[in-house]
Amino acid sequence: MSGSEREETAEQSPCPICDDARWLNVDAPVGSPEFGTVVPCECQAEAWGTHVNKRLRDYSDLGPLERMTFESMEPAGRDGFVDPPSFRRARDAAQRYSHDPMGWLVISGPSGTGKTHIAAAIANRLVGDDRPVKFVSVPDLLDHMRSTLDRDSNDLDGDDFEGLFSHIIEAPMLVLDDLGVQSPTRWAEEKIDQVLSHRYARRLPTVLTTSQPLDQLPDRLRTRLTDPFISERIELQPGAGNADRSSIGLDSTQLKAMTFESFDVKGARGSSQRQRATLDAAYSAARSFAEMPQGWIYMAGPTGVGKTHLAVAIANVQIQQGRSVLFRFVPDLLDQLRRAYQPRSATGFDREFQVIRNCEVLILDDFGAQATTAWAEEKLYQLIVHRHSAGLPTVITSRVLLDEAAANGFTERYADAIGSRLRDIRMVWEYAMLSPDFRNRGGTSRSSRFGRASDDSKATDTPSRASRTK
Repeated sequence: MSGSEREETAEQSPCPICDDARWLNVDAPVGSPEFGTVVPCECQAEAWGTHVNKRLRDYSDLGPLERMTFESMEPAGRDGFVDPPSFRRARDAAQRYSHDPMGWLVISGPSGTGKTHIAAAIANRLVGDDRPVKFVSVPDLLDHMRSTLDRDSNDLDGDDFEGLFSHIIEAPMLVLDDLGVQSPTRWAEEKIDQVLSHRYARRLPTVLTTSQPLDQLPDRLRTRLTDPFISERIELQPGAGNADRSSIGLDSTQLKAMTFESFDVKGARGSSQRQRATLDAAYSAARSFAEMPQGWIYMAGPTGVGKTHLAVAIANVQIQQGRSVLFRFVPDLLDQLRRAYQPRSATGFDREFQVIRNCEVLILDDFGAQATTAWAEEKLYQLIVHRHSAGLPTVITSRVLLDEAAANGFTERYADAIGSRLRDIRMVWEYAMLSPDFRNRGGTSRSSRFGRASDDSKATDTPSRASRTK
């Protein structure tokens, strides 16, 4: 008998050991390292012979997804489609999982962020290590199940359906792609629930991807996907979208006009030497921050001295370096968050706020210009505390000097809890930009708060807290 005949006979003859499941669960107690693991049945080894890797690839059903590996993916994800930091975190978690697949890995995020590529990369890594894995798209799986219906009797073709269903629920490693995209019929929900309940109870290694927010999934499914004792969750955030700079918060005209090269460190006509020195110090600090964003930079000064210009210049460099950057005029930011509360909001408040809080570099323009309502103060407090605790690079421009605000107990402009973090000398570098308004053709600043800026005898190169360089 030839090798192919032996394989065909082995595939067609029922196995008395595994009942054609091809894999056997290891009989191990709960808590044991082997609990939930599977081993190939003897019938599988006999049928596959020496062509193990080829048969593993056939079994995996990866097909054209074989090209989706960790090596073939962009290190920061698809430019403009996914937030680079969240993609790097997801990629690292997936690589760790592929070396030791235990429990469940749940990958969520909007369409186009790279979920399928990451899941396929895990599967391809396992196949490359001669480990069995089954990759299925949930909509395709359900269609395949439906195709086993007897169209005449409307009954299940037991042999076909049970065989397919058994191979899925007992797969030693299963990747379910696009969970939640399927038609929300009672039958579909029941089948998916059966698959996941079986694998959940046995702690079988499973990777799931979904573009649905987890809070929109059925309760029973959500509780399994969020169980911290079995599931690790990684969320991919949408990218800023290079084709649409408005999502960053800047249009192409601003980005083109406000660069480091176009910034005039000489200041407006009539600027004194010491006033020009404050602009030069802020310019140097902003440029250093743009090249290697660490900590926070707080640029304060009256209207028209170039604070926003330097902030946009930082954004330009960050975009060129491929980082996710958001530029927000603070009053507009609060309006954006208020709109996200509305029922018709496309994203929802939680997702919108999460993107802003966790972006790689956040630029808050004209901080302190917002209306000081309790709600606005609460949202800004949450934003500042989160980014301060996480050490996320942040740029703030303001008309408020921190020393002056502190002298008034921060009650006029900032809550004490916000002010305390803004004055954290371990994190925040403050630069006062004290010069006449560029827009006034050399006239002196009309801001009473910064009236001293036009007084050469009182102006200083930088505030004492800003004398440090990075």
